[in-house]
Amino acid sequence: MIPFVNMENLIAEEGKRASYTLLDERHGCVNGSKCGISLYTAEEYGKAGCHDDQEGFLVLEGHGRALIGDDELELKPGVAFMVPAHVRYSMKKDKDCSVCKVFWFHAAI
Repeated sequence: MIPFVNMENLIAEEGKRASYTLLDERHGCVNGSKCGISLYTAEEYGKAGCHDDQEGFLVLEGHGRALIGDDELELKPGVAFMVPAHVRYSMKKDKDCSVCKVFWFHAAI
């Protein structure tokens, strides 16, 4: 059976990020394509991510900020953005919400 994630049961410890893969090579994705959901509960930027491929994001729930290279972006539901390959990025939630839930995808190169 192919594993799957039920979005209703996603949890993250306070002050941490939890990431859940929804689709990857186990589901037929090729060339590194995959997608998932990350939950941000920290109010400070954590360790920056950086990938060899571009990565797209869509904010599903909550509010926060993203640091993409030297630029900062406000996160709120409906905001979508792309981080180019080899660019460092990090995200955090705002103090007034419990979590910032973000859908992410890596595009195949």
